[in-house]
Amino acid sequence: MRAGATKRMKYLKYLVVLGAILCHATADAATWLTDLRKANVQAAREGKPVLINFTGSDWCPWCIKLRQEVFSQPEFEAFAAKNLVLVEIDFPKRTPLSPEQQKINAGWAAQYKIDGFPTVVFLDRQGREVHRSGYRPGGAKLFLQNVSAAIGLPFEETPTVAGAADTRRSAPEPVREVPLFGGAPAGAPVHYTNLVLKNISGPKTHRFALVNNQTLSVGETARVKLGDSEVRIRCMEIRDRSVIVSVDGQQGSRELVLRD
Repeated sequence: MRAGATKRMKYLKYLVVLGAILCHATADAATWLTDLRKANVQAAREGKPVLINFTGSDWCPWCIKLRQEVFSQPEFEAFAAKNLVLVEIDFPKRTPLSPEQQKINAGWAAQYKIDGFPTVVFLDRQGREVHRSGYRPGGAKLFLQNVSAAIGLPFEETPTVAGAADTRRSAPEPVREVPLFGGAPAGAPVHYTNLVLKNISGPKTHRFALVNNQTLSVGETARVKLGDSEVRIRCMEIRDRSVIVSVDGQQGSRELVLRD
């Protein structure tokens, strides 16, 4: 009798521990909504921007890499829980969606002029688009640094135990940023009088274009320096020796040719 009672007690303890682990994992996981209207209401109520991930979750390789390298990482989930309302607009090929949901998702894609996956769109608290991006190598830290700078959110890297110990021993040396794509160290600020395609890099399946002072992939939008101010451009297509961009306030698109 005692042996049976002991076994039951061990089993009950196991269930309690397992339940605690599952609850902890659920609490830490990022919450992704599928209803953008509800997300906008929540964002206005909580005073947070909205991140919309337009994705092909079960077939698009770059969407899968973005989820694995960024969205599923603890660093991103902690940041998102504090600062963002997350929305996934999915276009799967194997995962079933109701005809109604497919129609709704297609409507949002048309409204935001989505022409490739993944496309990540950021809305401010009033529902206005302020930034968009796609997949870029570098993991969650680099993604969050870029997002924070683009939409004005604070981002502080969580120090590791070893890092904290090093800080106590001595003051850290200033971090020197490595130029992207083999660029030279920064000198005097460049004054751009026109849009200039300075470099194309990356594999043909996922290229990057350096326009003036900003690096973009297909589908990304950024503000680039032009004269004494900035202009907002969107990268539409990256070819072997040129890039097609659209410029806010101008009709049509422009081709920027890589200079020799």
